[in-house]
Amino acid sequence: MSFTPPRIVPPASPRGRISFVTAFIRNPLEVVPRAAYEEDFVAFGGARAPRAWVTSPALVKAVLLDQRDKFRKLTQIRLLGPLLGKGILTSEGAHWRWQRAAAAPMFRPQELGSFVPAFVRAAGDALARWRAAPQGAVRNVEEDMTRVTFDVIAATLLPSADQAFADEVQRSVQQFQRFGGWELLYAQLNLPRSLPRPGMFGGPRAVRRLRSMVAGLVRARIASGAGPDDLLARLIAARDPETGGAMDEEQLVDNLLTFYLAGHETTAKALTWTLYLLARSPEWTAALAGEIGNVTGGAAVTAENVERLVLVQQVIKESMRLYPPAPMMSRQAVEDCEIDGRQIRAGTSVLMPIYAIHRHARRWERPDEFDPARFAPAAEEAMPRYQFMPFGAGPRVCIGRSFALTEATAILATLVAGARFEPVPGHEPTPVARVTLIPKGGMPLKVFATT
Repeated sequence: MSFTPPRIVPPASPRGRISFVTAFIRNPLEVVPRAAYEEDFVAFGGARAPRAWVTSPALVKAVLLDQRDKFRKLTQIRLLGPLLGKGILTSEGAHWRWQRAAAAPMFRPQELGSFVPAFVRAAGDALARWRAAPQGAVRNVEEDMTRVTFDVIAATLLPSADQAFADEVQRSVQQFQRFGGWELLYAQLNLPRSLPRPGMFGGPRAVRRLRSMVAGLVRARIASGAGPDDLLARLIAARDPETGGAMDEEQLVDNLLTFYLAGHETTAKALTWTLYLLARSPEWTAALAGEIGNVTGGAAVTAENVERLVLVQQVIKESMRLYPPAPMMSRQAVEDCEIDGRQIRAGTSVLMPIYAIHRHARRWERPDEFDPARFAPAAEEAMPRYQFMPFGAGPRVCIGRSFALTEATAILATLVAGARFEPVPGHEPTPVARVTLIPKGGMPLKVFATT
């Protein structure tokens, strides 16, 4: 039941300067050396731009938790700051802590059950669209999953928005993806923003349009003085414990955009890759269909069903291992330090390639094979915490991880119960790292929806 889906073949040795730049722009995963898939720590780079690939659970824990005050998210802030401002993803210190505290109640386990009907409804809408098309029609399921997860985020956490807003969000995401290699390279090397590069004018225009539309949603809610008890309502009501101040309009826009984008784009990519893997694995598809039928009795998925869909969750986790929605993390050392006996100089970029960590030869048997059995409950329980981290780890672990896993489980179970998928001959989806892990050329699959 296992097989080896498309993967990145890492270079045997670190690339030279020109080769590094061209490969990074094309796909940042292509510059991760083979040693990062085999060793715990790989350091290289000159005095101007020292870099270190860190892949062992102990070293990752040291960077993200034990010595976190010595490392900052400078590259991520540089890359995403123009769009997300100083929201929960791109702020640090006390400013980050109070924003996280304001949002956290929406993601408590006792809240998640109430969202499941919205998850199922969004998936059901996708099935209805598929049923309206000819059986076996080729669909770009990447686009379909993006629509599903956007419908979810608008229905559960944030102000409902019309299709024009959804289209604008997607155009902005595509703009980031199109020129994302250049933006990542400039951020990683800390090159001046004024240095010419492709997309340097179109990107800011897209950001201004998107922030303006979100600001309109914020103003409308504040002006009405009413609305559901959603995330926006709680952010408006939140007060900084140190100053007593509320979030101003710009801060509210920062956080709404963070949750609109991070809250649906990553889950959309996880579902996209999962459907591809199931299209390649009829055996696992049949196993999931059997479990879903036994658990739900043929009815719609409910909150009570989710934790019993064990195989469904194993498949999702194995999909996120092979194709982590956020394929790369980085921190920048802000002072000289030592981690596990290794010296890190101030200014070093510490790169944690989640894609490589999830395929590390020392920690995974047959690391490039699709085998959801490795996430059977007992096996997962024995895994080191920092070996599998599709949602990050440490204090900055994704606030919506439980929400996302519940959402993905309910949506995938609904889709598998109502449709089957086949790969399109000749299309091998290469994983490309942008802000998220996208399939080059989209994800065309043949869809057969039951009536």
